[in-house]
Amino acid sequence: MKASVIGATLMLAANSAAAQDSSWTYSTTLYGWLPGMTTSIETGSGTIESESTASDALSNLDMVFMGTFAAQRDRWGFVGDLLYLDLSNEKRTPFGLYGSRSVGVTTTALSGYALYRVTTDPAIVFDIGAGFRAFDLDVNLALTPGLLDGFSQNVGGSWVDPLIAARVAVPLNDAWTLTGFVDWGGSGGDDETWQVFGSAKYEFNENWATQVGYRYMEISKKLDGRDITVDLGGPVIAVSYRF
Repeated sequence: MKASVIGATLMLAANSAAAQDSSWTYSTTLYGWLPGMTTSIETGSGTIESESTASDALSNLDMVFMGTFAAQRDRWGFVGDLLYLDLSNEKRTPFGLYGSRSVGVTTTALSGYALYRVTTDPAIVFDIGAGFRAFDLDVNLALTPGLLDGFSQNVGGSWVDPLIAARVAVPLNDAWTLTGFVDWGGSGGDDETWQVFGSAKYEFNENWATQVGYRYMEISKKLDGRDITVDLGGPVIAVSYRF
């Protein structure tokens, strides 16, 4: 049902865009995101939380790929974003209840949006739209023996959430632009996701640009009967090519 609603929305947006007279413009972006991670996992021994900061991101990062493709024609825009993160961290537990605690999170998040440009004033660009985020999430928790016996747990799954989204861009001059993006979605039941992104973009010329900013994403889901929350937040640097 979700897939059919999402597909119908994107097809309607594509057909409307095709009716416009202006030409398409495209951009592709590769970016680096170094997020801190907070993980909350419900277990038979209670809820266990693990936290690492953005400064730990490089040492915690095992594998990553991040990229965005966007198309714009007149008032209609389409954005696809692919994120793959493999993060892990290990810390000693307080009071020696366990020897150490390690948490590994591997997630693939594919987001797609159809956006409509509400404003025509070049001083500010404001888009609203809808889309989806498809997740494949795997969380591994391991506690080594201390005062208590150690144990390990692995939970994971795949699902798709519908989204609503908004995007704003405020040009400061010919080179600099402030941008912001926010989305929110979920099934209305046992899962929810949202993210916010803000950046300053500098355009070297009509083709090349770079951005620096901050991105935060939250993922909440009940998997295998257990509540899991993963929060990711940290700085972003990106390079874009427009054609």
